[in-house]
Amino acid sequence: MIPSMPSSLSSSKSSLKQRSSQAASSRRASRRAPCRSLAVASPPQRGTNPNPNTTRPPNKTPPTPSSKAPFQEQYASYKSGYKSVPSKGYENACFVAPKEGSVPTDMRGTLLRNGPAMFERNGMEKSYLDGDGMVVSIAFENGKAFFRNKFVQTEHFIEEEKQDKYIFPSIFTEWDPRDNATWCRLVDDCLMGNLERKHNGAYNVIDWGGSLVAVDYKKPYALSRTDLSTLGHGNCDLSSAMHTSHYRIIDEGDGSGRRLVAFLNEVNWRTRTTTAVFYVFDEQGNELRRDKYDFNAAYVHDFILTENYYVLFDCPIKIDLPTVFGQYIFETACLSQSIAEDTTRKPLFRLMPRYPERMPEGQRDVVTIESNDKFCYAYHHVNGFDTEDGRLVFDTCSWDRFTLYFQDIVAPDGVNTFPRMRLSRFVIDPVAGTSEHVELDDTPCELPIVNWDWNGKPYRHMYLSTSVGREPGAAPDGTDVHGPMQALTKVTMKEEGCGEVDMCMLSSVESKKEWVPGTNKFAMEPFFVAREGGDPTDEDDGYIVCLVHDAGETPAPGAERDVSTECAILDAKSMECVCRLELPVFVPFGVHGTFTRDYCLGPEPQHMSADN
Repeated sequence: MIPSMPSSLSSSKSSLKQRSSQAASSRRASRRAPCRSLAVASPPQRGTNPNPNTTRPPNKTPPTPSSKAPFQEQYASYKSGYKSVPSKGYENACFVAPKEGSVPTDMRGTLLRNGPAMFERNGMEKSYLDGDGMVVSIAFENGKAFFRNKFVQTEHFIEEEKQDKYIFPSIFTEWDPRDNATWCRLVDDCLMGNLERKHNGAYNVIDWGGSLVAVDYKKPYALSRTDLSTLGHGNCDLSSAMHTSHYRIIDEGDGSGRRLVAFLNEVNWRTRTTTAVFYVFDEQGNELRRDKYDFNAAYVHDFILTENYYVLFDCPIKIDLPTVFGQYIFETACLSQSIAEDTTRKPLFRLMPRYPERMPEGQRDVVTIESNDKFCYAYHHVNGFDTEDGRLVFDTCSWDRFTLYFQDIVAPDGVNTFPRMRLSRFVIDPVAGTSEHVELDDTPCELPIVNWDWNGKPYRHMYLSTSVGREPGAAPDGTDVHGPMQALTKVTMKEEGCGEVDMCMLSSVESKKEWVPGTNKFAMEPFFVAREGGDPTDEDDGYIVCLVHDAGETPAPGAERDVSTECAILDAKSMECVCRLELPVFVPFGVHGTFTRDYCLGPEPQHMSADN
């Protein structure tokens, strides 16, 4: 992925090696000093406030927020959700009772959620996204809820547990546990192109066709649907294909059934090429086919799936050679910082026909279309669909700058980093080769979800994690500063569809409904749950379920902050909370997850009856 070392640098290997040895020795000596300890007591868990911002933008030193910077108390409360937990003695399996309201009896299935949970080991700390994955499940049946949590036992996790130290290099952490780390980064990483990194199994959990898998940046691990034990890579079709944490589900237009499509985007910076592979699975979990496409080197995080197309948003990025050879090899930048935004080109939409044989003559090839009037980055997309007049709607959360570590979300400071994403709609014409953009809403938003029965179809309702609070003009560049990601917001589009020319661009937001979980409480990624026995033609007939970080009261100076985690259930129509469950342990902020309509990972259903 990192290009070969330029010939002008090859003559200075010895001096580089000498510098790297001195730098590494200095850093390793400092690492031996004891770091802060993490105290974990009986639930709710307590701990010191973490510092997730262990990586920095290349060549930049984050400014120190002044006491006058907005939202400092809110940011401090929010960032307490990024606290590492121990791997030993932390796993649980128990019923959880409501602290408010009651679990709806017409809500059945299992909430599954994954995220980095342990990023401190034996006094050493990694960046949040490099933490070891912990899957959480809450099984709902007959008005009861059963909680379970367990770490994903990847081969790297097992080995580091045995040695009680970090062994393997990671993507988002500056320091490197390898001996002679700088030389390894120069030779193994940059020259030889060996960029295999630790598998932490931490970025999503997928339940499909009787298989349950945890996924990191490209390697899935099968889990037991009984107790979350790790079964390993290659245990089933879904855990055998190498794919990322992002996937989509769609009902095939030919009536052949529902499909899950998983995705892998592999970049080779040496050859400046990308290979995108889409893995298609039937409802029984069998892999049906793999669709493969090659194109120029690109960073792609997520994709949109419509009846006709796979759609990728190609973020304009490039290799940052000064950072690679001036910082990365000396452990002052992490691997993710080796790529940077490229403002010399526009973002691209890559439309890849799913069934070329079904497309009209002349529309069977891959189409690449520039974003004509909007320069942005996009990581997590809302939904998309084909229109009756041959166009395509692409809804996403757009960013005005590139930050692979998501620092604007993970480490807000009110000066350089704070939420600034926007809800965007692009309307793409594959035949004309054009795209148009309309901003649907300027409230910072991320982690979008829809009722997946409407995935790839015209839809009206979306649910997003959103920022709370705005200080106009408070940023150094005069832009507005926003508070941390705290609320869930339902955005409903007006009923006019996209069947007529220009109607897509006239589509507008009809209403917004915001739910704020409370002071010092922060909602995580939302999930839509269809109401058991509900109307399948009613798009928002169901519930929204999410985990909520409770930061507790602001502690006295020098005191630890009491933190805990709740599960909230909202009515998907009104966005009113109908139930809160307090979980037995603190769960750090997660990455992604799902809600499966299958009841799994709880006691036998007869033990979930209202009489027990």
